[in-house]
Amino acid sequence: MSDPYFELPRENGPDVFRPSGSPKILVVDDEPTNVRVLTDALSQDYDLIVASSAPEAMDILEQGDKPHLILLDVMMPGTDGLQMCRNLKARRDLQHIPIIFITALSDSKSEEKGFAAGAVDYIHKPIRLPAVRARVRTHISLSGMLDHITALNQALKEQLEQLNGSNLPNSNLFERVFMATSEGIILLDASDTIIAVNAAFSRITGYSEKDVLNDSYAHLSKDIDTPMSLDSIRTHLTEHDYWSGELHSRRKSGELYPELRTISTIRSPDSEITHYVIVFNDISSVKETEQRLEELKWRDPVTGLSNRALFLNQLGTVLKFCNRGKVSTAVLVIDINNFRYINDTYGFKCGDQVIREFAKRLSNAIFADDSIARLSGDEFSIVLAPKQWTIDDAYRVVLALYDRIQNSLAEPIPNEYSPDLRLEVTVGAALYPTESSNSPSSALQHAETAHRSAKAANRPIAIFEDSMSDQIRHQLKIESELNRALEQDQLVLFAQPQFSPDRVLCALEILIHWDHPERGLLGPGEFIPHAENSRQIVKIERWVLRKTLEKMSALHCINPTIQCAVNISIKHFAEDDFVEAVERALTNSGFPAELLILELTESVSADNLDKVVEKMKAIRSLGCSFSLDDFGTGYSSLSRLRRLPISEVKIDRSFVLLAPDEPMAANIVEMVVRIGETMGVRVVAEGVETQAHADFLASRHPQIYLQGYFFGVPQPIDVFLEAPDINVVPE
Repeated sequence: MSDPYFELPRENGPDVFRPSGSPKILVVDDEPTNVRVLTDALSQDYDLIVASSAPEAMDILEQGDKPHLILLDVMMPGTDGLQMCRNLKARRDLQHIPIIFITALSDSKSEEKGFAAGAVDYIHKPIRLPAVRARVRTHISLSGMLDHITALNQALKEQLEQLNGSNLPNSNLFERVFMATSEGIILLDASDTIIAVNAAFSRITGYSEKDVLNDSYAHLSKDIDTPMSLDSIRTHLTEHDYWSGELHSRRKSGELYPELRTISTIRSPDSEITHYVIVFNDISSVKETEQRLEELKWRDPVTGLSNRALFLNQLGTVLKFCNRGKVSTAVLVIDINNFRYINDTYGFKCGDQVIREFAKRLSNAIFADDSIARLSGDEFSIVLAPKQWTIDDAYRVVLALYDRIQNSLAEPIPNEYSPDLRLEVTVGAALYPTESSNSPSSALQHAETAHRSAKAANRPIAIFEDSMSDQIRHQLKIESELNRALEQDQLVLFAQPQFSPDRVLCALEILIHWDHPERGLLGPGEFIPHAENSRQIVKIERWVLRKTLEKMSALHCINPTIQCAVNISIKHFAEDDFVEAVERALTNSGFPAELLILELTESVSADNLDKVVEKMKAIRSLGCSFSLDDFGTGYSSLSRLRRLPISEVKIDRSFVLLAPDEPMAANIVEMVVRIGETMGVRVVAEGVETQAHADFLASRHPQIYLQGYFFGVPQPIDVFLEAPDINVVPE
């Protein structure tokens, strides 16, 4: 059997629907907003006809423009949807058209009235686009199937009527029709006794011919579940000689299955009922396929929550309601701090388990009428059901929800792959309505902007402010220009000399500048923070590492003892292939690994210290060494820092600058020097800017290494290639 509009799943074939035409849908609704939403959802796949009232719809139908499905609003002025449905079902030329009601009523009594009037389904307001598409697609497919079994039923009826009142059909009828079709067929006499069934009947129901022959049809159909009662169907047959519809029947095994069924009444020449012909088909595959498509398209496969596409639809509905009803809502974006560590350490199965449990706890923290979705990875979003709040009220509601989320995570998350995990989250929220754009995409973007702001400030929650949009636009502009800078070779390597205690050039710290085509030469402070807010820092630092080692290889031929120090961000260090990237750069350049120093900050010890140490040891095994930059400005404990395999600490320049004049700063410098001596590592003082700084360090700490403007300003690295023998500074 073929559907004229959709090709149904075939045996051993893919479970997909393939459009093969343009089914026609009549939308009858007097509310322009509903019509707009429905046309936006359906116009790409279907030909739509729109009527704003029942009389207008009937005029369209009278002109012969028969649709394959009608979407009918229940509440309309004049003739309402229920009455129009009854009128359509009373007409033989229109009764076969499936009708789906659109209504804001969801109580069972209202639905019973609709089904009794002849509707096949309901779409509830506010309209959810995925539900609309799924229901329409199912009933359009079923409509094509119904046309087929209706035609088969009619053919059987005509053949039976030609038997001139004979109680049994002849053998030709069984051979040509009963046995040649894949649809189930039941033939009843006037007293509802089963007098014939075909092979397809037995295949679908599990009952053999012997099980049901000469039995009452009422006994076979006692477990049928249909919106209309069996008595209503019999009454309808008495008046119209035909009924069709969808119901749930029960196989011999007890399994319920969805079924499409048609029943025709056969009458003798004197109008007495002689037989009933029932033709039916199992539509389980249609229902299951549609459900799978719905889930794949609109649901996250790990949690079962809405995905980003469905969430944006839900958010759009909420924002429209806010604009019309003068109510407020809030959109939140939430993620798990350091979730990548869980995946990297315990594997993706553990990660999925954590995501499922996290989704469950988030769902329990919100109210029943709020909506939640998984956007991607460990990022979730929530939109609150709109209420009569002021914006200040909405702010307090968001904070209360944040507290509930925190409370839901108080208990660690158990899992079979690792010790129980304690989760912390970061939340960004945007309140609506606002004077700025209220589109779903911009609302979600504002919440994501607040989320990024919270991350950058190391805060657990941030609320979107309009000023943030300017910041993010600037960030995106810088990111775009940096991409172009990498492509067009606008980045320039600079180097600042570092001297040994006896004031001999021993190393170069590599710095990066940007030769901006419009703004001129920019120092690292003007663009590196923006790069660190994205993954661009990884691309930039790998470029720096590769170019530095190429230049240093040339300098090594002239000065074989000079070292170079390259700054590495925590985000770059955390990359899975960081060790391989360093090894590859060294191999390609030929520069000795023992002369390469990688500078990290104290924050490297903040996360998963064991893994950090393991990675640092892998780098050390190549021959490289590590320096701890800006020492004294971080918050890591010395017990954690002493585990790091470092060879050098650099006193932060802010302490060196103040040391000659402020005793507190001088004491901090002395403390760092002693820590370095205790750890057995080299100590470097940054920020040696003046003679006073140099004299202070020479008198108090003559054993430390020196770096700063007093000894040499950062210069293009090629300068050191051109004058390699200028490596001693005067006392």
